[in-house]
Amino acid sequence: MVLKIVPVIMCGGSGSRLWPLSRKSFPKQFLSLSDNKKSLLQNTQLRLKNLNNLNEPILICNEEHRFIVAEQMRDIKIKPFSILLEPFGRNTAPAITIAALKALELKDDPDPVLLILSSDHEIKDTRSFLEVINYGVEFAKKDKIVTFGIPPNSPHTGYGYIKSEKPFEKNIISGSNILKFVEKPNLETAKEFLKDKRFSWNSGIFMFKAKTILEELNKFVPEVVTACKEAILKSKLDLDFQRLDKDAFGTCPDISIDFSIMEKTSKGTVLPLDAGWSDIGSWESLWETSDKDKNGNFFNG
Repeated sequence: MVLKIVPVIMCGGSGSRLWPLSRKSFPKQFLSLSDNKKSLLQNTQLRLKNLNNLNEPILICNEEHRFIVAEQMRDIKIKPFSILLEPFGRNTAPAITIAALKALELKDDPDPVLLILSSDHEIKDTRSFLEVINYGVEFAKKDKIVTFGIPPNSPHTGYGYIKSEKPFEKNIISGSNILKFVEKPNLETAKEFLKDKRFSWNSGIFMFKAKTILEELNKFVPEVVTACKEAILKSKLDLDFQRLDKDAFGTCPDISIDFSIMEKTSKGTVLPLDAGWSDIGSWESLWETSDKDKNGNFFNG
């Protein structure tokens, strides 16, 4: 049996730091900020096209943006496996739980590998990105819970950090056990992290088999799994969308996958992702990732 890779694209988030370009009704993930005129969401899906055994994606978004998500997928000729509608945001652990439960409905793979992606990241080097993702699949097959750390190039205080057991070497892809997650540090601490090759930025990109993550969720936050199962069981199909049950989902704790699982599991593995990653979290980071003229200015439109 061929192991399927199911992209799970999280389309929530308000992108408030890119106001006024990004607005509540049209957040940054739906904006075109790149040379190919596609949105960040569309590029998140398009950069996967050369992955082997790629399944149609699961997209998780809110009610307000459902038609934007569906239209942007249609525009790039992708028919999602599912577009799941959250009645309100409950952080990453419930969203991932919902996606894992949904992925188990796949007909031709009883335990697919999930690739968890944010819809608002920029990645400049697609070839290197796919190389690392393919490497990560091998760890996921062995029931590891994989995350991808960005080798830091500055003492950034806006990202969380991951400390790995072994230091990463430049241009060498290797997996290492995770020692700990560190919240956004102050500048002095970030400078120390920059010197220590065991520290990387937390990209928020994950990979694992559906049953593996559900086992860990059941172990550490069973109440999340219970609420999510109920929300799917009582969900309603509406056109291209699946609406999660509001009351059941409302009983779900608001908790991140980092806090609920990654900081507790013994299966955590981190791989270095050196592929020109940015979360486009501010005007400064948008400028840094853009092609500039000789005066250092970037123009679009």
